[in-house]
Amino acid sequence: MDEGSPGSPTRPRARSDVPRRSDDMGEEVASPTRSIPAGGRPEFISSTGQSSGQEVPGSSGTDTSGARRRSTAASRRGIPSLTSRTTLAQRTQGRFTLAGPDDTTQLRLAHEPFVHPGYADLNPEYDQPANAKPVWSLAKPLPRVVRPGMVPTKDELLQSRANAQLPAENSQNLGLDVDPNDLEAGRIEKSADPRKIAAQVEDARVQRENNFVNKILNGDATSTTRRLSRTSSARIRRPLNAEPTTGGLSPVQEDQNSVDTDHGDTQKPNDEHLQPLPEEQDDHLDEPKPTEGDEVADLPSLDHAALPEDLHPLVQDLVEEEVHNNHTTWSVIRTHHREPLAEALGVFIQLAVGFSADLSVTLAGPGNVNTASWAWGFATMMAIYISGGISGAHLNPTITMMLWFYRGFPKRMMASYFTAQFLGAFIAALSVYGLYYASIHHYLSTNAPTDIVNSFVTGQRQEWIGPATAFFNEFVGTVCLTVTVLALGDDQNAPPGAGMNSLIIGFVVTCLSMTFAYQTGAAFNPSRDFGPRLALLALGYGGDLFRNPYWFYGPWAGSLTASFIGAFLYDFMIFTGGESPVNYPWERTQRAMRKSKAKWKRRLHMHLGMKDKEYVQ
Repeated sequence: MDEGSPGSPTRPRARSDVPRRSDDMGEEVASPTRSIPAGGRPEFISSTGQSSGQEVPGSSGTDTSGARRRSTAASRRGIPSLTSRTTLAQRTQGRFTLAGPDDTTQLRLAHEPFVHPGYADLNPEYDQPANAKPVWSLAKPLPRVVRPGMVPTKDELLQSRANAQLPAENSQNLGLDVDPNDLEAGRIEKSADPRKIAAQVEDARVQRENNFVNKILNGDATSTTRRLSRTSSARIRRPLNAEPTTGGLSPVQEDQNSVDTDHGDTQKPNDEHLQPLPEEQDDHLDEPKPTEGDEVADLPSLDHAALPEDLHPLVQDLVEEEVHNNHTTWSVIRTHHREPLAEALGVFIQLAVGFSADLSVTLAGPGNVNTASWAWGFATMMAIYISGGISGAHLNPTITMMLWFYRGFPKRMMASYFTAQFLGAFIAALSVYGLYYASIHHYLSTNAPTDIVNSFVTGQRQEWIGPATAFFNEFVGTVCLTVTVLALGDDQNAPPGAGMNSLIIGFVVTCLSMTFAYQTGAAFNPSRDFGPRLALLALGYGGDLFRNPYWFYGPWAGSLTASFIGAFLYDFMIFTGGESPVNYPWERTQRAMRKSKAKWKRRLHMHLGMKDKEYVQ
């Protein structure tokens, strides 16, 4: 019996989770690392420098619970590593790019904190995967979600079964000799005839959808689950009823990012199969075409609302259920409103720092206006670090709406985000005005209030700036911001390392403020301008706050239009994900619009009907 196989009397081998490298002769060479602690007992450490944390059978000592994250302690004690040094070409696998080499497991483990034994038992939320649910965040790559427009509906599946066609039938009708497997993989040759390209695209889409639905209906969701969880966390959620294991080194999966947990659980996250469907619903799309009089077997309902809303019902079970640490009554309330609370706090911090910087430059007399630009950039960075992992730190209603339309942000959460963003801006303006109250009134004793108002809201800074110039100033700036945000969130482009998105977006805001703030103040954000306007109106600054229509066509119309145009430009020229409507078939987009219109009609009629009943009573 092979060593390490199930049932073997000998202990299994500890395998490294780092991909094997090849030597000059083409042979695969493994790179395990072994360290010898002071006690003399050998301890296996993978190439990532992380200890397995397991006792060797027969050895003395039973304390294994605290060895989960020992990281690179052995190498820090001066023990040389047996792993050979690699070159830049080997680490990047020959892909030299200005974005730098790919992130490594060693870098991730270097930032892992110490976790006390038993902490996860009292706080189960900490031990679940970080990507247990999608977060549309500016602090990391945006999630990849399956939207309703990507998957055929029940009626389309039944129609496809009734009108079954051969693989690559449309292409063959045009005289093209293509391989259906190549079409499914997306390998479509360039052609000067758009009809040939359209036929191959249609064949590829139909074949992919049929295979995907068959896989889901058959319960074979393993490969799909892995594809949806390609960025699985290093922390693997341990079942609450798991029993601790004793003795033996557990084999480490080569394609897994982390080694064993405290209890020896080597199960991969999000690797659960879908619940088997009833036999009468386990239909295949490749069955013979039904004849008249035959009943078409019913398929599962594919057009009802999904939970979570961003996913299609076919794949909603692939998202692992969340766990929360609800220790108090307030913790339960916070769990259900955590995203808008985090969004409001992030907006408050960003605008409080930004308004304070503008007032400091104004009240101090003639100074360098770039000081405020730097402050706004670092304030944005602070806000994203504060709430980016929870709410995504959109900080901007136009970004929220853009992510809903182009990346599948849940529509049900938009109202709470808008409320949080405008409320945070309103409170930030009031707080900063109260903080600088004495200095503001001292300044107003010898100066007009125009500069004070301009420190909180945006508008034409010079008399010669007309409405068209002001509109396109906000428009172009927001287009640049939107394209950059989507590029940083595209995991197939050149995403920065962990934690760098916040810093980079901060520098982007600084650059845009220096570029576009001279003419209008560079809002790029309706809440950043409208919230302070309401605050100044409450403080008695009436005047021209709402008489100048810039407050509508600048931060509102200009930035909202620009965010949608900027996202369209990025998706049209670069992005390849199917969650963007730019990459939908036009028929699917029309279908989604019809369904949304019908849903709103039902809601309005229901609402009006309830009003009529109350009136009659």
